[in-house]
Amino acid sequence: MRYVSLFSGGGGLDLGFELAGWEPAVCLDHDPIACETLSFNRPKWNVVCGDIRDFDASPYAGVDAVVGGPPCQGFSSAGRGNPDDPRNFLWVEYMRIVREVKPRAIVLENVSALTHRKNDDHLSGIMSALSEMGYEFSMGVLNAAEFDVPQARKRLIVVGLMGGGASLPSPIVGLPPKTVWDAIGDLESWDDKPELNHVANKHAKHVVERWKKLGAGEEDPNYRRSRLNPNKPSVTIRAGGGYGPNGNHLAGFHPPIHPTLPRQLTVREAARIQTFPDSWILQGPKTIQGRQIGNAVPVKLAYAVGNHVKNLLEKSAH
Repeated sequence: MRYVSLFSGGGGLDLGFELAGWEPAVCLDHDPIACETLSFNRPKWNVVCGDIRDFDASPYAGVDAVVGGPPCQGFSSAGRGNPDDPRNFLWVEYMRIVREVKPRAIVLENVSALTHRKNDDHLSGIMSALSEMGYEFSMGVLNAAEFDVPQARKRLIVVGLMGGGASLPSPIVGLPPKTVWDAIGDLESWDDKPELNHVANKHAKHVVERWKKLGAGEEDPNYRRSRLNPNKPSVTIRAGGGYGPNGNHLAGFHPPIHPTLPRQLTVREAARIQTFPDSWILQGPKTIQGRQIGNAVPVKLAYAVGNHVKNLLEKSAH
């Protein structure tokens, strides 16, 4: 089965769909470094780097699905969401492409905060557009930790099917939660490996001394970040910098603090928690590598969604 991938970013959704047996007809993203990551890891993929507002989807008419997560910065509860952020309205372009392609299925992914009352206009607009085009849809907030991902990460997933029968994948039953240590325990002894996106930050001495004293799950009040508990799923890996001691926004990638070492996670450790394989190499400076990981859908959650939609389409074809 083939699909159009929109807002492809660092490739989390695409890797999951690939594992489920899908093939992208095209991957579209406006970020040239994210496009480099996709092309570097999958040279045979058709990667188009450009603005979705200029994208002509007509050559892909009739592919099986349109898949993507419009930018969520204005919706997110993690940052200071701006209701007037122009990126909030890119779901309209997503729907334009669905109209041009007329796929049998759509998958739309976003932060769970899209369901908050302040974002009602956007969510109701998405629902109305799908209904007008004849899609029956099912939507809900899925927690990645219930899909074999070592991270408590909640995402809104919308699955739409032309002709009815839409549903969401069910959590994996009877599987113990994956922990931080399951994901990254073997990396503790690694030296820096820039070729694998594993480079430890060199923090200021006073920060290191403060972090040495943190227990599992304890927060550094100066930087509002916690040391991960090695025996539990991770907190959500985010793309943004978070906030410093004076409430100032921190630039760059500032993931959680390592479970045992007085430093933040490396990009590779964050990628492991997002269930990216070590063979997937992020391009660009470390900050941009981290942003690609923080914005991504966990690969195993994407696999669960992709496999479920494939089964729905196969079932509806009989």
